[in-house]
Amino acid sequence: MAIAGGMIKRLATGTILGCGIVLFGGQFGIPSAQAQDVNAQQSDQDAPAILFSADEVDYNRELQTVTARGNVEISREGRILLADTVSYDRSQDVLTASGNVSITEPTGEVTFASYVELSGDFKNGIVKDIYVLLDENTRLAGTGARRSAGNFTEIAKAVYSPCKVCEDDDGTAGTPLWRIRAARVLHDAENKTVEYEDARLEFAGVPVFYTPYMQHPDPTVKRQSGLLAPSFGSTSYVGSYFSQPYYWAIDKSKDMTFTPTYTLDEGALLATEYRQRFDAGELEAIGSVTQDSNDDWQGHIDAEGRFDIDQTWRWGFDAEQASEKTYLSRYGFASPSVLTSNLFTEGFRGASYTRVDGYYFQGLKSGDDRDTTPIVLPHMQFHGQTAPAKYGSITTLDVDGLSLTREDGTDSHRASAKVGWELPHVGTLGDVTKLSLSVRGDSYMVSDVERDYKDDYSGYTGRVLPLAAIDWRMPFVSDQGLYHQVITPVAMAAWSPNGGNPEEIPNEDSQSFELDDINLFAHDRFGGIDRAEDGFRASYGLEWGLYGPTGGYTSAMFGQSYRAAENDTFAEGSGLDEHMSDYVGRLTVAPNRYLDLTYRYRLDKDDFSARRNQVALTAGSIDTLRVNTTYVHFSDDAGSEEFNEREELYFKAERQFSDYWSGMAYGRYDIDQSDPLEYGVGFVYEDECFIFDGRIRRTFYQDQDLGESDEFLFRLVFKTLGEVASAAGL
Repeated sequence: MAIAGGMIKRLATGTILGCGIVLFGGQFGIPSAQAQDVNAQQSDQDAPAILFSADEVDYNRELQTVTARGNVEISREGRILLADTVSYDRSQDVLTASGNVSITEPTGEVTFASYVELSGDFKNGIVKDIYVLLDENTRLAGTGARRSAGNFTEIAKAVYSPCKVCEDDDGTAGTPLWRIRAARVLHDAENKTVEYEDARLEFAGVPVFYTPYMQHPDPTVKRQSGLLAPSFGSTSYVGSYFSQPYYWAIDKSKDMTFTPTYTLDEGALLATEYRQRFDAGELEAIGSVTQDSNDDWQGHIDAEGRFDIDQTWRWGFDAEQASEKTYLSRYGFASPSVLTSNLFTEGFRGASYTRVDGYYFQGLKSGDDRDTTPIVLPHMQFHGQTAPAKYGSITTLDVDGLSLTREDGTDSHRASAKVGWELPHVGTLGDVTKLSLSVRGDSYMVSDVERDYKDDYSGYTGRVLPLAAIDWRMPFVSDQGLYHQVITPVAMAAWSPNGGNPEEIPNEDSQSFELDDINLFAHDRFGGIDRAEDGFRASYGLEWGLYGPTGGYTSAMFGQSYRAAENDTFAEGSGLDEHMSDYVGRLTVAPNRYLDLTYRYRLDKDDFSARRNQVALTAGSIDTLRVNTTYVHFSDDAGSEEFNEREELYFKAERQFSDYWSGMAYGRYDIDQSDPLEYGVGFVYEDECFIFDGRIRRTFYQDQDLGESDEFLFRLVFKTLGEVASAAGL
């Protein structure tokens, strides 16, 4: 084989390094007489290597050129080039490639072309018939391109789109749903931006928007400052409106979104969202401000923060306030019935928990009065328990301290402590028994407590409440083929002395009570401390479950409670105001993922008439039809703290009509009054590059100064140009 002035031709895989070529199986070097000085040669040897493989390689020593043909693959500094033919001129450090050319960047971007001429480091050159595949299958194509500094790609007569291109009936490539055409496009790989000159947005091939210049982040960017997807619509409260959010990526740890909104009837509104992550916590704040038709400033804030102090302690806050009761509903923000502001610190260590906090409330119902709304500051809680001792017994300690004040009404300052002891036992027949003993002491300093048939009370009061209770259950298990059945009788008995609720103790934290299957076997069915269940009481019931081999199951529960004393501890109609309580139960049927039914009920103890019914049903599949239904019924003597007689039905149906189209419809109906409360419909078109979301809603109920309303919302999102998911909108 000739060396000097000749060529090397063979199947090859190897490395071009400095002024020599290394082929696996042998080395062919430049004679030392033809080499440069030692320092230059050493510098050349330190240069990055070009790794390559090909079916055939020609090397011309005199011209210092290497030509590779057939399945050529060349790699340098993380960049990989594939082509049918590649020629490298070492003297000029120029590489040319033709035939099915592709270049894969270290960042994952892939460039396709018919012809490429590049510098040896792949950082500079020209490209013919360029097609760039970016992240998330986004495409950028043009007639030609110039690459510089390994960073900038300038494309002439370019088209940008993330949409798939389907073939027409004649087999030719179709038109993407949307695309951007431009006279010039510059992709900055370092700053991850795409810039356009003389650009027009085409939808289904029809130009709909023109701009002489625009810029957006490339698809690899997860967050960058810029405009987000706009929304527009109309409501009865503010008229037609248009919102255009702007996202500001302040730095890697914080960002802010500004959402100016113009409304036809109520003028302009500015909403903001600020988010920041710290080394030991996070902060998020949402707020808005506007000037109403009376030139009064209105607004709201909804902020929260959570911060770690050390491995045991953390602190945080929630801040929720609105300038008026109907502000949130009027402008389409989430509107609970009560806004709660809270400042707290809490600690976790082993099985103990400590918390100190304060609360400020703003009621949004028409009857809520700031002067009678309490301020809680401070509220201190501690819970601790020992590790299981002999026979598995544990000892618990609960401490609670609270100071509650009002501008007008009752003030209450409370200190409470409870010591408990529990002993579980598993019998030889599989029965499970637990013995519980405890004593609780509550001390109150109160003022202006209302009493029946007596003057208001101010002063000191308190009580001591011992409790003894026993819980028992005995599961019976049987296997029937592939099914597993469990039947469990359950019983509970508890005793505390009568008279545990003197009139001088105000009821602040135990006002809401509903007898149901969840609290039937609780030793004290009040949720707070201000009220305590007293006297002797017992509960009995039966639980049943049938479990299938694939995770499906059906379960049921039925039970009743007995109280020895008939007193006013529980309100009339609560189901516990007589010796024997109402019957409560639950039925759940979930045989597979297409059906989930839960029915909860409370039946009158005398005639089994329904005093409370709740049904929640999910049936079907989103691909065919999925239905969600909730039915709620309270009789007029059910003793509900929040509602009188009530019977409502909520219904929602959803369906995925195709790969791209889905729709839903919902309604809420007052059966008792035979009136609709609200209903709405919506549809969504979503593919890999575009979202079109439309919603229409009508409400029929009154909310203070807000009457019935109609509203609709439309949202257009061109993916990779920027989008945002918002929790609430107008």
